[in-house]
Amino acid sequence: MLARTVMKNVTYNSSSLLVANLTGLLVVIFLARALKPELFGIYSLSLSIVYIFAVFTDLGINSATTRYIADAVAKNDYNLAGGYFYFLFKFKFILTLAISAIVAISATSLSQIFEKPIAEPLLILSLFLFLSSMNSLFLSIANAMNDFKLNFLNQTLSGTTKLFFTLLLVFLGLSLLGAILAIVISAVITLTFAVYYVLRKYRNLFVVKKSVEKKRLLRFIAFTAVLSTTWVIFANVDMVMIGYFLEAKEVAFYRAGFSIITAIAGFISIPAVLLPVFVKLEGEDLNRAFLRAFKYSVALCIPSAFGTIAIAENLLLFAYGIDYIPGLNAMKILAFLMVSPAFGIYGAIFSSKEKPELNFYPLMLSMSLNVALNWALIPIYGIEGAAIATVISNVVFWALLMFICAKEFAIYPRVEFIAKPIFCSSLMFLLATKVDSTLLTIPISIFVYSALMFLVKGVTKEDVEFIRAIVKV
Repeated sequence: MLARTVMKNVTYNSSSLLVANLTGLLVVIFLARALKPELFGIYSLSLSIVYIFAVFTDLGINSATTRYIADAVAKNDYNLAGGYFYFLFKFKFILTLAISAIVAISATSLSQIFEKPIAEPLLILSLFLFLSSMNSLFLSIANAMNDFKLNFLNQTLSGTTKLFFTLLLVFLGLSLLGAILAIVISAVITLTFAVYYVLRKYRNLFVVKKSVEKKRLLRFIAFTAVLSTTWVIFANVDMVMIGYFLEAKEVAFYRAGFSIITAIAGFISIPAVLLPVFVKLEGEDLNRAFLRAFKYSVALCIPSAFGTIAIAENLLLFAYGIDYIPGLNAMKILAFLMVSPAFGIYGAIFSSKEKPELNFYPLMLSMSLNVALNWALIPIYGIEGAAIATVISNVVFWALLMFICAKEFAIYPRVEFIAKPIFCSSLMFLLATKVDSTLLTIPISIFVYSALMFLVKGVTKEDVEFIRAIVKV
């Protein structure tokens, strides 16, 4: 049953994201307290710069790996799948090595541009850039085989080793340097494991290779490259521009709230597991798969956003302490980004149908809008301005995705799928703000939202039976 396969992959993917986001959040919380806002701001700014460079080590190669190997395997042509792997591996290796070298060489210059001591962190993180980029390629191979177990194992290993070495090295007195070295050590361990897993389990991909249509591959990569470049800039430009306009501690305040939001949003995200599934579907089957995935995703994302806003202050104080309370308003604004996983499903459709270019214009427009709004709002409103810019540009992006998908594939999200969760979440939010205890707020909110969704038929008996059939309850 296709739905059961999707559910299994969602479980692995969600579990991996839960581990990654939980351990990542613990690392961020620990470092925010141990390093204090100034050094934690340097740490966050350095990582944001490296993540922007990281997009140039991919340029759509990971998506191409998943898409084309999945297609070859669906045709039972493992020689062709091997041909795709060898071509994409060589491309990725050379590109990653070059970009990592550029980061190392430009570290001092970037430190001078930002007028902050980020040269040494960037130099060390250039090695992390190479290791993590190659690791992502092997994850893409496993995902192409509809195997998301590696995601869970890899993220578990990455998260636990990063947390362990961060605690160890910082407690040994290495401070910021220890935090950076922990990232690199963790990357070495996780890449080694990913290579071992893929070579052992999918050795048939590496035995024989067939020549591939390079033009077809490069066309897909070219569009996806522009998209991935734009997307990473979109995701990190706010922190980089805060670092340019404001003090390092302001980056820390923004990163504190942003980390909590992305941790929760990551756990409820399912688009990644849908790419190899959508490759196999057409017409009405694709439409039904999209509608069900979108309905359930929106039903999770919208109440998560409202609920996070309701308990944002308590979350921030519990995680980071009073020193980071200046980031509260920005965090509340950024909470609306938790709806983004639902709209990520559109990207999975476009990539599965070899049309990544459909993402191009909306993403370029939204990124440009984001940069312009950040440039205008940060000097006036500080980190709240950055949060507003990010949310507005994302909303524009989501609207454009819906319009293009409707035009190209005649796939329309039903208004009720969005309206009912918003209505129920609004009532849940009003009640949540009246409850003093955070421990009580969460279960009460879940109960109230669930009851309201059943009442307005946002969730039906058919949905319950479908989910029960998938998970065999």
